[in-house]
Amino acid sequence: MIDANRKVLLVDDEPSLSSEPLAFSLESRNFDCLIATDMSSAVTALEQNDIAVLVTDIMMPPGNRFRKLDSAEVGFHFIEYVKKNWPRLPIICLSVIGDQAKIKRLTDRGVQYLRKGETPLSTAVDVVTAVATGRRVQLRTDEDPNRRR
Repeated sequence: MIDANRKVLLVDDEPSLSSEPLAFSLESRNFDCLIATDMSSAVTALEQNDIAVLVTDIMMPPGNRFRKLDSAEVGFHFIEYVKKNWPRLPIICLSVIGDQAKIKRLTDRGVQYLRKGETPLSTAVDVVTAVATGRRVQLRTDEDPNRRR
């Protein structure tokens, strides 16, 4: 049986691109991974499970529980909702956004940002593992997911 503090919720409307490979790697480290594809199903998963860390994309559909939001803002709305209802839950954003103002908007709220497609899977696994187990991770400069190329 997997301890509740080893549950990771991955939220991505295209799970085959990042969430599924990340889940596979985390499960090999004895994490229990849940995948949601929209804001509504993610909130349901949060309500029904004791989650150690949330890994979410920013651009995703709202789902049927929430009013229609611009897809570029759904993730920000979701993060605010999570911060209000689960204030101690660590959040990692795994997204392709490159807009520094949006990234700052995330980090100002205490969200760790990893750039999808540029952050190596092994680095993402290490970051999620560290956050879920309450440890800090120091990224090397050559692994910095926010580094401009």
